[in-house]
Amino acid sequence: MDKEIDIAIGRTVAYLGKKYPDLSFNHRKTLHLAEIVSIVSRQYPQHAHLFSSVMKSSFIRPDGGFLSASNRNEEQKIILVAEVKHQGTNDKRLKEGLKKQARGNAIERLGKNLTAVRAMFKRDGIIPFVCFGNGDDFKDESTIRDRVVTMNDFFPLNTSFVRKEYLPFEPVSMFFRYAKWDVNEITKIMVGVAEEAIRYYFR
Repeated sequence: MDKEIDIAIGRTVAYLGKKYPDLSFNHRKTLHLAEIVSIVSRQYPQHAHLFSSVMKSSFIRPDGGFLSASNRNEEQKIILVAEVKHQGTNDKRLKEGLKKQARGNAIERLGKNLTAVRAMFKRDGIIPFVCFGNGDDFKDESTIRDRVVTMNDFFPLNTSFVRKEYLPFEPVSMFFRYAKWDVNEITKIMVGVAEEAIRYYFR
């Protein structure tokens, strides 16, 4: 789904650029862990001495990257963090007469990135994170799907959660199903998440 997410990001930026001409937008693929620790340290200086040091080369790289918006006062905020995960090929293997294989580990990598993102937005009233997943591992009866539900504080999948309306729980926008997501679906959902973040930060 890497191709689809890249196209959807481009469409999202184009749409937002037209609708919000007073804002400028920047997309980046990676964010170093040292930057995240710096952000959290500024937000919680009373705990800064407790945070572990991290290697300067360590980073997170969500498949859809980080989309930021800046206003004329040069205030910059991240308004969208996007991921895509495809996991599970046992349906295809069975059709080909092959044995089932072990479940994949894409979800574990998602958990690492989500933990970092939640920390980065800990002080804010939103978490503009969205993940799209598809594949055999995410069928309704799959235990792998339950791992995603667990990561989402047991809140439902396929629902947008941007504002922190259910504290202390912090659900995010997790869209998972067996069928593949198309570019139009991804774009529509990402635009919705980004616009909610724009309203929170700039309106």
